[in-house]
Amino acid sequence: MAGGAALAQTASPVGQLNEQTQPRTDPAIADKPKDPVRVGPLAPWATEMAARGLTFDVNVYDFYQANPSMGLRPGEQSNSAYFVLSMTADMQKLAGISGGTINFTQTFFGLVRNLNMAADIGDTTVGYQPPYNPNFARLSLFTYQQKLLDDRLVVEVGRTHPDRYYGLPPCNSINSCFQDMFYFNAGFTSPLYGVWGANVAYKFSPTTYIQAGAFSVNPNTNVLSGYDFGYERLAGAVVMTEIGRKTDFSQEAYPGRVSLTGFYNTADHEDNFKTALGRSKGLFPGDPALQKSGTSGVVLTASQTVWRADGGAEAANPHPAAIAVYTGTGYAFDPTIPIRFNSFAGILLQSPDQTRPNDTYGLKANWQRINANYADFLADANAFAGGSGAPFSRDKFIFEANAHIDVGAGVILEPVVQYVVNPNSFWNPYTARRPKDGVYGGFTLVVPLGTLLGLAPG
Repeated sequence: MAGGAALAQTASPVGQLNEQTQPRTDPAIADKPKDPVRVGPLAPWATEMAARGLTFDVNVYDFYQANPSMGLRPGEQSNSAYFVLSMTADMQKLAGISGGTINFTQTFFGLVRNLNMAADIGDTTVGYQPPYNPNFARLSLFTYQQKLLDDRLVVEVGRTHPDRYYGLPPCNSINSCFQDMFYFNAGFTSPLYGVWGANVAYKFSPTTYIQAGAFSVNPNTNVLSGYDFGYERLAGAVVMTEIGRKTDFSQEAYPGRVSLTGFYNTADHEDNFKTALGRSKGLFPGDPALQKSGTSGVVLTASQTVWRADGGAEAANPHPAAIAVYTGTGYAFDPTIPIRFNSFAGILLQSPDQTRPNDTYGLKANWQRINANYADFLADANAFAGGSGAPFSRDKFIFEANAHIDVGAGVILEPVVQYVVNPNSFWNPYTARRPKDGVYGGFTLVVPLGTLLGLAPG
């Protein structure tokens, strides 16, 4: 599951928060603008506070989705709005600690409709399926960050999330640009649901980096606020490593990025096939699910600009009309985890109208293969619930069209339309219904409220 802001495809530096989930709460290695300009009713106050070391931001994300013809219960709709409030404290200005920063982000949920949408759709990959948000608010980020060695080394620790650092999305659609291997195999929580973690990133050069981190695995964290630390269940830890290279149009005429990410989740997970088969045959009804310990995998993320309308002649243009191709491909080494392989590939047309430099239009295809045992589990669970028990295909395909449209004043609209072949019933396996091929549609609306009010620079 993923969540957003306007993201330059190749511009995110190592150590930067994933702007697909948290814009402008930025513990980046790259320098910030030296003289940010704020415009709006709160600009004088915000500028004064920034001079003292405190900066603020507010961003609003509204996620809408519908499944007119696909899934377990076609014809449903859902909506969820996230109000993301952020604060950064510059410890150099506040306490004389060079390179130190405290980052804080709080998310409030509103306009929530149909918390059952994931079960209505069923499938793991389709669109953006908002997490179950029964609480009004959630602590998303509370970390201390320290930059060292001329900002080449960045250490961050506290309540954070691995998706802020690893396998950053290579495409420009919050609604659908996420890698299932991280969320269903590595055990990521939803992006704005912070967990305990620590990350260390080191920059070898302006374009190459390496990083490693460890983050707690907290099952059922969606029912908590993020502050009730004593009620969290610690099931294990996910250990992450990544090496990569990133460039943008200021560094190369045809920029690109590539990262190789490895993960190991120490927590136990259900061996679904053995559990479902035994229950359906009456061997151990009511017994807890059989467990396997630990799981691991790798994810390759890459993008490359392959064409520019100006042929690279306008070196000073940060948003030339261009075409980029991208992929996110992951493989699991564990046959008992649900997803064995997931790969998406796409093409992105950037800034075709130079009077609208932030607009992009894209096409994408996604192929996912579930493990054989998990396909058997889904069929057995369906039969147990009174369905046909017919086999589930291990292979699923999603064909997508998407866009990233600058509405004006920094407001972004990102529509997505998908056609799904062979969806699964991951979110609702014990149902007699069978998931249908068909169409999914949705959009994300991003409103940079902090910038409009003058809290953050434009």
